[in-house]
Amino acid sequence: MTALLSSLVLSSFVMKFTTFESIYKSVTSLEITFCFSEMSTNCSTIFHQAYNPIFRFSSIYQVVISISSIIPLGYFLIFKLLQSTFHWNLKTIFIGYFLSMILFSMFYTITAFIQTIKAFISTDPCDLSVIPFYHKRLLSAISFLLAVSTSSPFLITIERYYAMKTAEKYEKTPVILGPILVGINTLVNFGIMYNIFKDESFSDPSVSFSVYPPAAAQKNISIYCSVMFQIFTFSAILFFLNFIDVLFDIILLRQNIRLKKLLTNSSLTAKYQLEEVYQSTKFSVFLILIHITSFGVYVSAVVFFRYFGSLIISDPYYLFAVRIMCSTVRLLRATQLTREGSRVELDQGSFHS
Repeated sequence: MTALLSSLVLSSFVMKFTTFESIYKSVTSLEITFCFSEMSTNCSTIFHQAYNPIFRFSSIYQVVISISSIIPLGYFLIFKLLQSTFHWNLKTIFIGYFLSMILFSMFYTITAFIQTIKAFISTDPCDLSVIPFYHKRLLSAISFLLAVSTSSPFLITIERYYAMKTAEKYEKTPVILGPILVGINTLVNFGIMYNIFKDESFSDPSVSFSVYPPAAAQKNISIYCSVMFQIFTFSAILFFLNFIDVLFDIILLRQNIRLKKLLTNSSLTAKYQLEEVYQSTKFSVFLILIHITSFGVYVSAVVFFRYFGSLIISDPYYLFAVRIMCSTVRLLRATQLTREGSRVELDQGSFHS
């Protein structure tokens, strides 16, 4: 056993300065059946996972894409959204949405940086696993922030329907609905995530912060649903609800257009207020479409590689790395939102000082 560990340590130093692919293939014959719970039980497995070339690339990519999304999101929030003429009920929801995405990117940067740096400074294969204390808290925070941002479109739709019904007097509406919806969304998602992770010890070693322990992944989420389902199923449910939400948003946009035509003979003030409601609704629907597209790609990738990944990737360590890399798809939403949001500003004139 000592000789085996010594060999692994020596190989780790060599792999840090040579091609990961060639060394990885010469380390062992890969005959272990893939399973998250089985592949996180010993230092040898952790070693092979950590130095898999796809996993290494994924960790570095997470660092780059996370950092590159924080600044644009912050700039868009401070210098675009806050400077807009949107009602503060809608602004409050957008602030909660973009803040959750900024924090999500920050936590992802931390976890990806730890995963990346460990491979260069570790002198023992067992040192490559993440510390359970930080694994639990960081993964819980990431899951919570993802849930908050993913359910935020529901709040936008509710607020937009209310704005349409009170379009002519909406400018004078108190800033109450937005903060209430954001508060409810935050508390509900916190309760769900707390119920999932509260009894999980994260005792199984893991090389990645993105790995959910088996107990948490299969826990009954009684606060949300009466049946047993896994974390990825919760994401699938959110995606389905977001899809339904988009249908309501399309109906909402058509009703806004119809209402705009009916009020052509109204006063100039009423027309202006209706135009504000219309433009903000148009931007909201556009944002939600981007949101559900990127989130749908993420859910589809997770489901596909979970159930069919072994059919196209026989190597268990490569399959593990690909499944971990699927989580980076969530980060693309941030950069896509800021890029497309700027185009909306120019093309639709949604924002004005």
